Amino acid sequence: MTKMEIFAWGLSGSLAVDVVTAAQFCNSAQINFPDRYKRFAFYMVRFLLALVAGGLAVAYEIDKAILAANIGAATPLIIQAFAQGLGNVPAISTQTPVVDTPTQSPNG
Repeated sequence: MTKMEIFAWGLSGSLAVDVVTAAQFCNSAQINFPDRYKRFAFYMVRFLLALVAGGLAVAYEIDKAILAANIGAATPLIIQAFAQGLGNVPAISTQTPVVDTPTQSPNG
């Protein structure tokens, strides 16, 4: 396989994750797509993530299409592992952070 083919399979594997997610919403009794699918920024970030997925498949020197697609699908987890390995760089989180509100001190 050429590097462009490997890149394309990695990119496709990444995009396939969202296709499967969208199909799950379409197969439910009531179709309610999450708000993220209504935002242009989601598609920009998703496209950039797919490009990273293709690049990772090439960087790992994958020689089989299915393996390149697997790397593409696993790219968010791989990026999280990279971030955690750096130590003080916060990992990507899908949870809403809890913010403590400051209280007044007794002295005022």
